[in-house]
Amino acid sequence: MYTPMGIPVIDLFAGPGGLGEGFSSYPSGNHRKFEIKLSVEKDPNAHQTLELRSFYRSFAEKNIPEEYYDVARAKSIKKREAEREKLFNSFPKQAEKARREAWCAELGVIPDEEVDQRIEQGLNDEKNWVLIGGPPCQAYSVAGRSRRQWKDNLDKEDKRVHLYKEYLRIIAKFHPAVFVMENVRGLLSSRVDGNKVFDLIKSDLGDPSSVFPEYDAPKYKIFSFVNQPVYFDQTGQPVYEKDTDYLIKAENYGIPQKRHRVILLGVREDVKYGGEKLLDEVAHQVSVKEAIGDLPKVRSALNRYFVGMEEKNGKSRRVYKSVKDCSGTWNTYLSRFEQEIQSLDSSFKKVNFFKNNLPVGGEYFESLAPSLNTALDEWYVDNRLKGFPNHESRSHLVEDLKRYLFAAKFANKYGYSPKLGDYQRYSEALLPDHANAKSGKFSDRFRVQLADSPATTVTSHISKDGHYFIHYDPSQCRSFTVREAARIQTFPDNYIFCGSRTAQYHQVGNAVPPFLAKKLAEVVSHILDKNQVVKVSAGPEISTVADEYLV
Repeated sequence: MYTPMGIPVIDLFAGPGGLGEGFSSYPSGNHRKFEIKLSVEKDPNAHQTLELRSFYRSFAEKNIPEEYYDVARAKSIKKREAEREKLFNSFPKQAEKARREAWCAELGVIPDEEVDQRIEQGLNDEKNWVLIGGPPCQAYSVAGRSRRQWKDNLDKEDKRVHLYKEYLRIIAKFHPAVFVMENVRGLLSSRVDGNKVFDLIKSDLGDPSSVFPEYDAPKYKIFSFVNQPVYFDQTGQPVYEKDTDYLIKAENYGIPQKRHRVILLGVREDVKYGGEKLLDEVAHQVSVKEAIGDLPKVRSALNRYFVGMEEKNGKSRRVYKSVKDCSGTWNTYLSRFEQEIQSLDSSFKKVNFFKNNLPVGGEYFESLAPSLNTALDEWYVDNRLKGFPNHESRSHLVEDLKRYLFAAKFANKYGYSPKLGDYQRYSEALLPDHANAKSGKFSDRFRVQLADSPATTVTSHISKDGHYFIHYDPSQCRSFTVREAARIQTFPDNYIFCGSRTAQYHQVGNAVPPFLAKKLAEVVSHILDKNQVVKVSAGPEISTVADEYLV
Protein backbone atom coordinates (compact mmCIF):
# COMPACT_ATOMS: atom_id res chain seq x y z
CA MET A 1 0.00 0.00 0.00
CA TYR A 2 1.28 3.47 -0.90
CA THR A 3 1.45 5.38 2.41
CA PRO A 4 3.63 8.51 2.27
CA MET A 5 3.41 10.78 5.28
CA GLY A 6 3.14 14.53 5.58
CA ILE A 7 3.96 16.71 8.60
CA PRO A 8 1.37 15.74 11.23
CA VAL A 9 -1.35 18.24 12.13
CA ILE A 10 -3.77 18.05 15.08
CA ASP A 11 -6.90 20.23 14.71
CA LEU A 12 -8.78 21.15 17.91
CA PHE A 13 -12.21 22.84 17.99
CA ALA A 14 -12.18 22.00 14.29
CA GLY A 15 -15.70 23.08 13.28
CA PRO A 16 -16.35 21.84 9.73
CA GLY A 17 -12.61 21.86 8.99
CA GLY A 18 -11.69 25.23 7.46
CA LEU A 19 -8.23 25.40 9.01
CA GLY A 20 -7.58 21.74 8.31
CA GLU A 21 -8.64 22.09 4.68
CA GLY A 22 -6.22 24.95 4.15
CA PHE A 23 -3.28 23.12 5.71
CA SER A 24 -3.99 19.83 3.96
CA SER A 25 -4.24 21.70 0.63
CA TYR A 26 -0.78 23.24 0.90
CA PRO A 27 1.45 21.45 -1.64
CA SER A 28 4.93 20.04 -1.53
CA GLY A 29 5.53 19.24 -5.17
CA ASN A 30 2.63 17.02 -6.15
CA HIS A 31 1.96 15.97 -2.57
CA ARG A 32 0.40 17.46 0.54
CA LYS A 33 2.95 19.08 2.85
CA PHE A 34 0.72 18.60 5.91
CA GLU A 35 -1.43 15.65 6.92
CA ILE A 36 -4.34 15.97 9.33
CA LYS A 37 -3.95 13.22 11.89
CA LEU A 38 -6.81 14.14 14.22
CA SER A 39 -9.69 16.65 14.07
CA VAL A 40 -11.68 17.11 17.28
CA GLU A 41 -15.15 18.65 17.13
CA LYS A 42 -18.14 18.33 19.46
CA ASP A 43 -20.95 19.22 17.02
CA PRO A 44 -22.29 15.99 15.43
CA ASN A 45 -23.14 17.65 12.10
CA ALA A 46 -19.75 19.34 11.75
CA HIS A 47 -18.15 16.02 12.71
CA GLN A 48 -19.99 14.31 9.86
CA THR A 49 -18.70 17.00 7.50
CA LEU A 50 -15.13 16.50 8.79
CA GLU A 51 -15.37 12.75 8.41
CA LEU A 52 -16.59 12.98 4.82
CA ARG A 53 -13.82 15.43 3.90
CA SER A 54 -11.23 13.21 5.56
CA PHE A 55 -12.48 10.39 3.36
CA TYR A 56 -12.05 12.66 0.31
CA ARG A 57 -8.44 13.39 1.28
CA SER A 58 -7.65 9.67 1.40
CA PHE A 59 -7.40 9.76 -2.38
CA ALA A 60 -5.25 11.54 -4.88
CA GLU A 61 -7.45 14.23 -6.40
CA LYS A 62 -7.52 12.55 -9.83
CA ASN A 63 -8.63 9.33 -8.18
CA ILE A 64 -11.62 10.57 -6.18
CA PRO A 65 -14.17 7.78 -6.72
CA GLU A 66 -17.36 8.49 -8.61
CA GLU A 67 -19.29 7.33 -5.56
CA TYR A 68 -18.12 10.45 -3.73
CA TYR A 69 -19.77 12.54 -6.41
CA ASP A 70 -22.94 10.50 -5.97
CA VAL A 71 -22.97 11.83 -2.40
CA ALA A 72 -22.43 15.37 -3.66
CA ARG A 73 -25.21 15.04 -6.25
CA ALA A 74 -27.82 13.75 -3.81
CA LYS A 75 -30.93 15.90 -4.19
CA SER A 76 -32.13 15.56 -0.61
CA ILE A 77 -30.48 15.34 2.79
CA LYS A 78 -31.96 11.88 3.34
CA LYS A 79 -30.63 10.69 -0.02
CA ARG A 80 -27.20 12.14 0.75
CA GLU A 81 -27.05 10.24 4.03
CA ALA A 82 -27.89 7.02 2.18
CA GLU A 83 -25.26 7.67 -0.51
CA ARG A 84 -22.70 8.48 2.18
CA GLU A 85 -23.32 5.13 3.84
CA LYS A 86 -22.94 3.34 0.49
CA LEU A 87 -19.69 5.22 -0.16
CA PHE A 88 -18.15 4.22 3.15
CA ASN A 89 -19.25 0.60 2.67
CA SER A 90 -17.64 0.55 -0.78
CA PHE A 91 -14.28 1.81 0.50
CA PRO A 92 -13.91 0.39 4.03
CA LYS A 93 -10.17 1.14 4.44
CA GLN A 94 -10.60 4.80 3.57
CA ALA A 95 -13.74 4.99 5.69
CA GLU A 96 -11.89 3.58 8.69
CA LYS A 97 -9.08 6.10 8.19
CA ALA A 98 -11.68 8.92 8.12
CA ARG A 99 -13.29 7.66 11.32
CA ARG A 100 -9.92 7.60 13.07
CA GLU A 101 -9.09 11.12 11.94
CA ALA A 102 -12.42 12.87 12.68
CA TRP A 103 -13.40 12.52 16.34
CA CYS A 104 -16.71 13.74 17.76
CA ALA A 105 -15.72 14.80 21.28
CA GLU A 106 -16.05 17.82 23.55
CA LEU A 107 -12.78 19.08 24.96
CA GLY A 108 -13.14 19.94 28.61
CA VAL A 109 -15.68 17.14 29.04
CA ILE A 110 -13.97 14.09 27.57
CA PRO A 111 -11.27 12.73 29.97
CA ASP A 112 -7.76 14.06 29.31
CA GLU A 113 -6.43 10.51 29.20
CA GLU A 114 -8.65 9.66 26.25
CA VAL A 115 -7.69 12.86 24.43
CA ASP A 116 -4.00 12.16 25.00
CA GLN A 117 -4.31 8.60 23.74
CA ARG A 118 -5.90 9.76 20.49
CA ILE A 119 -3.21 12.40 19.97
CA GLU A 120 -0.41 9.92 20.71
CA GLN A 121 -1.85 7.53 18.15
CA GLY A 122 -2.02 10.30 15.57
CA LEU A 123 1.50 11.62 16.18
CA ASN A 124 3.15 8.19 16.38
CA ASP A 125 6.16 9.63 18.29
CA GLU A 126 6.69 12.48 15.82
CA LYS A 127 8.19 15.43 17.72
CA ASN A 128 7.90 18.13 15.08
CA TRP A 129 4.25 18.61 14.31
CA VAL A 130 1.66 21.41 14.06
CA LEU A 131 -1.32 22.20 16.31
CA ILE A 132 -4.14 24.27 14.82
CA GLY A 133 -7.59 25.41 15.95
CA GLY A 134 -9.27 27.87 18.25
CA PRO A 135 -11.59 27.79 21.25
CA PRO A 136 -15.28 28.68 20.79
CA CYS A 137 -15.75 32.37 20.11
CA GLN A 138 -18.99 33.36 21.82
CA ALA A 139 -17.53 34.40 25.17
CA TYR A 140 -15.10 36.81 23.51
CA SER A 141 -17.52 38.18 20.91
CA VAL A 142 -18.24 41.88 21.20
CA ALA A 143 -21.85 41.21 20.20
CA GLY A 144 -22.08 38.38 22.70
CA ARG A 145 -20.80 40.52 25.54
CA SER A 146 -23.28 43.23 24.61
CA ARG A 147 -26.20 40.81 24.67
CA ARG A 148 -25.22 39.59 28.12
CA GLN A 149 -24.50 43.16 29.28
CA TRP A 150 -20.99 42.21 30.38
CA LYS A 151 -19.58 45.28 28.66
CA ASP A 152 -15.80 45.07 29.14
CA ASN A 153 -15.71 42.46 31.90
CA LEU A 154 -16.32 38.80 31.03
CA ASP A 155 -17.99 36.35 33.38
CA LYS A 156 -15.03 34.34 34.68
CA GLU A 157 -17.40 31.47 35.54
CA ASP A 158 -18.28 31.04 31.85
CA LYS A 159 -16.26 27.96 30.93
CA ARG A 160 -15.88 29.19 27.35
CA VAL A 161 -13.56 31.94 28.60
CA HIS A 162 -11.07 29.29 29.66
CA LEU A 163 -11.51 26.70 26.91
CA TYR A 164 -8.25 27.92 25.41
CA LYS A 165 -6.62 26.13 28.38
CA GLU A 166 -7.74 22.82 26.83
CA TYR A 167 -5.73 23.89 23.79
CA LEU A 168 -2.88 25.05 26.05
CA ARG A 169 -2.72 21.72 27.87
CA ILE A 170 -2.08 19.92 24.58
CA ILE A 171 0.78 22.34 23.90
CA ALA A 172 2.18 21.77 27.39
CA LYS A 173 2.10 17.99 27.11
CA PHE A 174 2.95 17.37 23.44
CA HIS A 175 5.20 20.34 22.49
CA PRO A 176 4.27 21.06 18.85
CA ALA A 177 6.96 22.78 16.81
CA VAL A 178 4.37 25.39 15.75
CA PHE A 179 0.81 26.18 16.71
CA VAL A 180 -1.84 28.37 15.08
CA MET A 181 -4.68 29.66 17.27
CA GLU A 182 -7.63 31.61 15.86
CA ASN A 183 -10.22 33.70 17.66
CA VAL A 184 -12.56 36.65 17.22
CA ARG A 185 -11.56 40.29 17.30
CA GLY A 186 -13.43 40.72 20.59
CA LEU A 187 -10.63 38.82 22.29
CA LEU A 188 -8.53 42.01 22.11
CA SER A 189 -10.95 44.01 24.26
CA SER A 190 -12.14 41.30 26.67
CA ARG A 191 -11.31 41.48 30.36
CA VAL A 192 -11.63 39.19 33.38
CA ASP A 193 -11.37 40.80 36.81
CA GLY A 194 -10.16 43.92 35.03
CA ASN A 195 -7.25 42.12 33.34
CA LYS A 196 -6.96 41.93 29.57
CA VAL A 197 -7.76 38.40 28.42
CA PHE A 198 -5.43 38.78 25.44
CA ASP A 199 -2.43 39.51 27.66
CA LEU A 200 -3.28 36.55 29.88
CA ILE A 201 -3.59 34.21 26.91
CA LYS A 202 -0.33 35.38 25.31
CA SER A 203 1.48 34.95 28.61
CA ASP A 204 0.09 31.45 29.12
CA LEU A 205 0.80 30.38 25.55
CA GLY A 206 4.35 31.67 25.83
CA ASP A 207 4.98 29.61 28.98
CA PRO A 208 2.57 26.63 29.13
CA SER A 209 4.20 25.20 32.27
CA SER A 210 3.11 28.30 34.20
CA VAL A 211 -0.43 26.92 33.96
CA PHE A 212 0.45 23.21 33.79
CA PRO A 213 3.53 22.77 36.00
CA GLU A 214 3.11 18.99 35.88
CA TYR A 215 4.48 19.09 32.33
CA ASP A 216 8.06 20.07 31.49
CA ALA A 217 7.02 22.24 28.56
CA PRO A 218 9.27 24.40 26.41
CA LYS A 219 8.52 28.09 26.01
CA TYR A 220 6.99 29.58 22.86
CA LYS A 221 7.34 32.84 20.99
CA ILE A 222 4.00 34.36 19.96
CA PHE A 223 4.08 36.06 16.54
CA SER A 224 1.69 37.91 14.28
CA PHE A 225 1.09 36.57 10.77
CA VAL A 226 0.80 40.05 9.26
CA ASN A 227 3.21 42.37 11.10
CA GLN A 228 6.85 42.13 12.06
CA PRO A 229 7.75 42.68 15.71
CA VAL A 230 9.14 46.05 16.78
CA TYR A 231 11.77 44.30 18.91
CA PHE A 232 12.36 41.21 21.05
CA ASP A 233 12.36 41.53 24.85
CA GLN A 234 15.03 40.11 27.16
CA THR A 235 13.33 36.70 27.15
CA GLY A 236 13.31 36.60 23.36
CA GLN A 237 9.57 37.21 23.12
CA PRO A 238 8.54 39.35 20.11
CA VAL A 239 6.99 42.69 21.03
CA TYR A 240 4.47 44.50 18.84
CA GLU A 241 3.37 48.12 18.81
CA LYS A 242 -0.29 47.34 19.50
CA ASP A 243 -2.63 44.39 20.01
CA THR A 244 -4.32 44.93 16.67
CA ASP A 245 -1.03 43.97 14.98
CA TYR A 246 -2.21 40.38 15.51
CA LEU A 247 -5.46 41.05 13.63
CA ILE A 248 -5.82 39.57 10.14
CA LYS A 249 -8.17 41.41 7.79
CA ALA A 250 -9.08 38.62 5.41
CA GLU A 251 -10.10 40.87 2.50
CA ASN A 252 -6.47 42.02 2.22
CA TYR A 253 -5.36 38.46 1.53
CA GLY A 254 -7.66 37.39 -1.28
CA ILE A 255 -10.74 36.37 0.74
CA PRO A 256 -14.04 37.83 -0.58
CA GLN A 257 -15.09 38.84 2.92
CA LYS A 258 -14.28 41.53 5.48
CA ARG A 259 -13.54 38.98 8.15
CA HIS A 260 -11.27 40.31 10.90
CA ARG A 261 -9.84 37.70 13.24
CA VAL A 262 -7.02 37.37 15.75
CA ILE A 263 -4.72 34.54 14.65
CA LEU A 264 -1.66 33.77 16.75
CA LEU A 265 1.46 31.99 15.52
CA GLY A 266 3.29 30.13 18.29
CA VAL A 267 6.85 28.90 17.62
CA ARG A 268 8.70 26.57 20.00
CA GLU A 269 11.77 28.20 21.57
CA ASP A 270 14.26 25.85 19.84
CA VAL A 271 12.77 26.56 16.39
CA LYS A 272 14.53 29.43 14.61
CA TYR A 273 12.19 32.16 13.37
CA GLY A 274 12.29 35.94 13.64
CA GLY A 275 8.92 36.94 12.24
CA GLU A 276 10.31 37.72 8.79
CA LYS A 277 7.81 35.67 6.77
CA LEU A 278 4.35 37.29 6.64
CA LEU A 279 1.15 36.76 4.69
CA ASP A 280 1.34 38.39 1.27
CA GLU A 281 -1.29 41.06 0.69
CA VAL A 282 -3.15 40.99 -2.63
CA ALA A 283 -3.30 43.93 -5.03
CA HIS A 284 -6.98 43.34 -5.78
CA GLN A 285 -9.66 42.53 -3.21
CA VAL A 286 -12.04 39.79 -4.37
CA SER A 287 -15.65 40.96 -4.59
CA VAL A 288 -18.86 39.13 -3.80
CA LYS A 289 -19.74 38.96 -7.48
CA GLU A 290 -16.35 37.47 -8.32
CA ALA A 291 -16.96 34.81 -5.68
CA ILE A 292 -20.58 33.81 -6.41
CA GLY A 293 -21.56 35.45 -9.70
CA ASP A 294 -21.19 32.21 -11.68
CA LEU A 295 -23.58 30.24 -9.47
CA PRO A 296 -26.99 29.43 -10.97
CA LYS A 297 -29.77 31.94 -10.35
CA VAL A 298 -32.42 30.77 -7.91
CA ARG A 299 -35.41 32.58 -6.48
CA SER A 300 -36.51 32.80 -2.89
CA ALA A 301 -39.22 30.46 -1.70
CA LEU A 302 -42.41 31.51 0.07
CA ASN A 303 -43.61 30.22 3.41
CA ARG A 304 -46.18 32.59 5.01
CA TYR A 305 -47.43 36.15 5.29
CA PHE A 306 -48.37 38.39 8.21
CA VAL A 307 -52.11 38.64 8.97
CA GLY A 308 -52.19 40.78 12.11
CA MET A 309 -52.10 40.69 15.90
CA GLU A 310 -54.34 38.80 18.28
CA GLU A 311 -54.74 38.67 22.04
CA LYS A 312 -54.32 35.29 23.69
CA ASN A 313 -54.09 34.65 27.43
CA GLY A 314 -53.54 38.36 27.96
CA LYS A 315 -50.62 38.54 25.54
CA SER A 316 -50.38 39.91 22.01
CA ARG A 317 -48.99 37.65 19.36
CA ARG A 318 -48.44 37.82 15.62
CA VAL A 319 -50.66 35.75 13.38
CA TYR A 320 -49.40 34.35 10.08
CA LYS A 321 -51.00 32.42 7.26
CA SER A 322 -49.16 29.84 5.19
CA VAL A 323 -48.79 30.34 1.48
CA LYS A 324 -48.12 27.57 -0.99
CA ASP A 325 -44.88 28.16 -2.81
CA CYS A 326 -44.78 28.10 -6.59
CA SER A 327 -43.11 30.15 -9.31
CA GLY A 328 -46.39 31.76 -10.41
CA THR A 329 -47.33 32.94 -6.91
CA TRP A 330 -43.80 34.22 -6.35
CA ASN A 331 -43.86 36.18 -9.63
CA THR A 332 -47.22 37.70 -8.72
CA TYR A 333 -46.02 38.89 -5.32
CA LEU A 334 -42.70 40.19 -6.62
CA SER A 335 -44.27 41.96 -9.58
CA ARG A 336 -46.59 43.77 -7.19
CA PHE A 337 -43.70 44.71 -4.93
CA GLU A 338 -41.76 45.89 -7.97
CA GLN A 339 -44.55 48.28 -8.93
CA GLU A 340 -44.85 49.62 -5.38
CA ILE A 341 -41.10 50.25 -5.05
CA GLN A 342 -40.81 51.80 -8.50
CA SER A 343 -43.62 54.16 -7.52
CA LEU A 344 -41.42 55.30 -4.63
CA ASP A 345 -38.41 55.91 -6.90
CA SER A 346 -38.74 55.54 -10.64
CA SER A 347 -34.96 55.81 -11.06
CA PHE A 348 -34.46 52.32 -9.62
CA LYS A 349 -33.57 49.78 -12.30
CA LYS A 350 -36.69 47.83 -13.27
CA VAL A 351 -37.13 44.07 -12.97
CA ASN A 352 -39.71 42.14 -14.98
CA PHE A 353 -40.51 39.21 -12.72
CA PHE A 354 -43.09 37.73 -15.08
CA LYS A 355 -40.21 36.89 -17.41
CA ASN A 356 -38.59 34.88 -14.64
CA ASN A 357 -39.10 31.18 -14.20
CA LEU A 358 -36.41 30.58 -11.62
CA PRO A 359 -36.18 27.44 -9.48
CA VAL A 360 -35.48 27.52 -5.74
CA GLY A 361 -32.41 25.33 -6.13
CA GLY A 362 -31.77 22.20 -4.11
CA GLU A 363 -29.38 20.14 -2.06
CA TYR A 364 -27.83 19.54 -5.46
CA PHE A 365 -28.40 21.90 -8.38
CA GLU A 366 -27.35 20.46 -11.71
CA SER A 367 -25.77 23.18 -13.80
CA LEU A 368 -22.69 23.85 -15.89
CA ALA A 369 -22.04 27.46 -14.91
CA PRO A 370 -19.62 29.58 -16.93
CA SER A 371 -16.27 30.41 -15.34
CA LEU A 372 -15.75 33.98 -14.13
CA ASN A 373 -11.97 33.66 -14.66
CA THR A 374 -11.21 35.03 -11.21
CA ALA A 375 -8.31 34.33 -8.88
CA LEU A 376 -10.35 31.75 -6.96
CA ASP A 377 -11.76 29.78 -9.90
CA GLU A 378 -9.19 27.01 -9.72
CA TRP A 379 -9.72 26.79 -5.96
CA TYR A 380 -13.54 26.60 -6.13
CA VAL A 381 -14.35 24.62 -9.25
CA ASP A 382 -14.56 20.86 -9.69
CA ASN A 383 -15.92 20.04 -13.14
CA ARG A 384 -16.73 16.48 -12.10
CA LEU A 385 -19.52 17.81 -9.91
CA LYS A 386 -21.54 18.97 -12.94
CA GLY A 387 -23.44 21.21 -10.59
CA PHE A 388 -23.50 22.65 -7.07
CA PRO A 389 -24.25 20.96 -3.73
CA ASN A 390 -25.98 22.89 -0.91
CA HIS A 391 -27.44 25.48 -3.29
CA GLU A 392 -31.07 25.82 -2.18
CA SER A 393 -32.70 29.13 -1.25
CA ARG A 394 -34.49 29.72 2.00
CA SER A 395 -38.20 30.29 2.24
CA HIS A 396 -39.05 33.78 3.45
CA LEU A 397 -41.86 35.78 4.98
CA VAL A 398 -43.66 37.46 2.09
CA GLU A 399 -43.33 40.94 3.63
CA ASP A 400 -39.57 40.46 3.98
CA LEU A 401 -39.25 39.88 0.25
CA LYS A 402 -40.42 43.42 -0.36
CA ARG A 403 -37.65 44.64 1.94
CA TYR A 404 -35.11 42.41 0.20
CA LEU A 405 -36.15 43.76 -3.17
CA PHE A 406 -35.93 47.35 -1.95
CA ALA A 407 -32.51 46.72 -0.39
CA ALA A 408 -31.05 45.23 -3.58
CA LYS A 409 -32.44 48.00 -5.80
CA PHE A 410 -31.28 50.68 -3.35
CA ALA A 411 -27.74 49.23 -3.22
CA ASN A 412 -27.57 48.99 -7.00
CA LYS A 413 -28.40 52.70 -7.25
CA TYR A 414 -26.45 54.16 -4.33
CA GLY A 415 -23.61 51.67 -3.83
CA TYR A 416 -24.31 50.94 -0.17
CA SER A 417 -26.79 48.92 1.84
CA PRO A 418 -29.77 50.88 3.23
CA LYS A 419 -30.23 51.38 6.96
CA LEU A 420 -33.69 51.19 8.54
CA GLY A 421 -33.78 54.98 8.36
CA ASP A 422 -33.56 54.72 4.57
CA TYR A 423 -36.45 52.28 4.54
CA GLN A 424 -38.50 54.67 6.63
CA ARG A 425 -37.53 57.64 4.45
CA TYR A 426 -38.99 55.89 1.42
CA SER A 427 -42.04 54.38 3.12
CA GLU A 428 -43.16 53.50 6.65
CA ALA A 429 -44.59 50.31 5.15
CA LEU A 430 -41.05 49.07 4.45
CA LEU A 431 -40.14 49.01 8.13
CA PRO A 432 -40.26 45.60 9.83
CA ASP A 433 -42.94 45.01 12.44
CA HIS A 434 -40.57 45.18 15.42
CA ALA A 435 -40.85 47.31 18.53
CA ASN A 436 -37.32 48.70 18.12
CA ALA A 437 -37.52 49.34 14.36
CA LYS A 438 -37.31 53.11 14.96
CA SER A 439 -34.99 52.99 17.97
CA GLY A 440 -31.76 53.14 16.02
CA LYS A 441 -30.69 49.72 17.33
CA PHE A 442 -29.77 47.14 14.68
CA SER A 443 -30.22 49.78 11.99
CA ASP A 444 -28.74 47.38 9.43
CA ARG A 445 -31.20 44.60 10.28
CA PHE A 446 -31.63 44.07 6.53
CA ARG A 447 -28.24 44.19 4.83
CA VAL A 448 -27.65 43.59 1.14
CA GLN A 449 -24.20 42.37 0.14
CA LEU A 450 -22.60 44.66 -2.45
CA ALA A 451 -21.65 43.04 -5.74
CA ASP A 452 -18.38 44.91 -6.21
CA SER A 453 -17.00 44.69 -2.66
CA PRO A 454 -15.96 41.88 -0.32
CA ALA A 455 -18.84 40.62 1.81
CA THR A 456 -19.33 41.46 5.45
CA THR A 457 -18.37 38.78 7.96
CA VAL A 458 -20.19 35.47 7.67
CA THR A 459 -21.06 34.33 11.20
CA SER A 460 -23.12 31.53 12.70
CA HIS A 461 -26.07 33.96 12.88
CA ILE A 462 -26.64 33.18 9.21
CA SER A 463 -28.21 29.92 10.43
CA LYS A 464 -31.06 31.90 12.04
CA ASP A 465 -32.09 34.11 9.12
CA GLY A 466 -30.65 35.62 5.98
CA HIS A 467 -31.39 39.27 6.68
CA TYR A 468 -27.70 40.23 6.81
CA PHE A 469 -26.93 38.40 3.58
CA ILE A 470 -29.39 39.63 0.96
CA HIS A 471 -28.27 38.83 -2.58
CA TYR A 472 -27.24 41.85 -4.65
CA ASP A 473 -29.35 40.66 -7.61
CA PRO A 474 -32.92 41.98 -7.16
CA SER A 475 -34.28 39.52 -9.72
CA GLN A 476 -33.50 36.66 -7.30
CA CYS A 477 -34.77 38.55 -4.22
CA ARG A 478 -33.42 36.29 -1.51
CA SER A 479 -30.68 35.67 1.00
CA PHE A 480 -27.56 33.63 0.30
CA THR A 481 -27.70 29.88 -0.10
CA VAL A 482 -25.34 27.66 1.89
CA ARG A 483 -23.14 27.27 -1.20
CA GLU A 484 -22.91 31.03 -1.67
CA ALA A 485 -21.98 31.50 1.99
CA ALA A 486 -19.43 28.69 1.56
CA ARG A 487 -17.98 30.46 -1.49
CA ILE A 488 -17.64 33.67 0.57
CA GLN A 489 -15.80 31.55 3.14
CA THR A 490 -13.69 30.04 0.27
CA PHE A 491 -14.76 26.42 0.65
CA PRO A 492 -14.28 24.47 -2.60
CA ASP A 493 -17.48 23.44 -4.35
CA ASN A 494 -16.77 19.76 -3.70
CA TYR A 495 -16.70 20.39 0.07
CA ILE A 496 -19.98 18.85 1.23
CA PHE A 497 -21.74 20.11 4.36
CA CYS A 498 -23.73 17.49 6.26
CA GLY A 499 -26.83 17.82 8.42
CA SER A 500 -29.91 19.99 8.03
CA ARG A 501 -29.72 23.23 6.10
CA THR A 502 -29.69 25.17 9.38
CA ALA A 503 -26.76 23.02 10.54
CA GLN A 504 -24.99 23.63 7.25
CA TYR A 505 -25.29 27.41 7.63
CA HIS A 506 -24.05 27.16 11.22
CA GLN A 507 -20.97 25.21 10.17
CA VAL A 508 -20.10 27.62 7.38
CA GLY A 509 -20.48 30.64 9.67
CA ASN A 510 -18.19 29.17 12.33
CA ALA A 511 -15.35 28.23 9.97
CA VAL A 512 -11.96 29.73 9.19
CA PRO A 513 -11.76 30.46 5.43
CA PRO A 514 -9.77 27.54 3.97
CA PHE A 515 -8.03 29.70 1.35
CA LEU A 516 -6.76 31.96 4.14
CA ALA A 517 -5.70 28.87 6.11
CA LYS A 518 -3.67 27.72 3.11
CA LYS A 519 -1.78 31.02 3.28
CA LEU A 520 -1.19 30.49 7.00
CA ALA A 521 0.18 27.06 6.10
CA GLU A 522 2.64 28.71 3.73
CA VAL A 523 4.14 30.70 6.63
CA VAL A 524 4.30 27.58 8.81
CA SER A 525 5.91 25.65 5.96
CA HIS A 526 8.57 28.38 5.66
CA ILE A 527 9.40 28.06 9.36
CA LEU A 528 9.66 24.28 9.25
CA ASP A 529 11.69 24.26 6.06
CA LYS A 530 14.08 26.83 7.53
CA ASN A 531 14.62 24.48 10.45
CA GLN A 532 14.81 21.44 8.18
CA VAL A 533 11.70 19.99 9.77
CA VAL A 534 10.73 17.79 6.82
CA LYS A 535 9.52 14.25 6.38
CA VAL A 536 11.59 11.65 4.57
CA SER A 537 8.66 11.07 2.25
CA ALA A 538 6.13 13.65 1.11
CA GLY A 539 2.53 13.78 2.25
CA PRO A 540 -0.51 12.40 0.43
CA GLU A 541 -0.78 13.21 -3.26
CA ILE A 542 -2.82 16.16 -4.44
CA SER A 543 -3.23 15.53 -8.13
CA THR A 544 -0.99 12.75 -9.42
CA VAL A 545 -1.95 9.11 -9.88
CA ALA A 546 -1.06 6.96 -6.89
CA ASP A 547 -0.10 3.27 -6.90
CA GLU A 548 -3.39 2.61 -5.14
CA TYR A 549 -6.44 4.72 -4.39
CA LEU A 550 -5.52 5.11 -0.74
CA VAL A 551 -2.69 7.53 -0.11
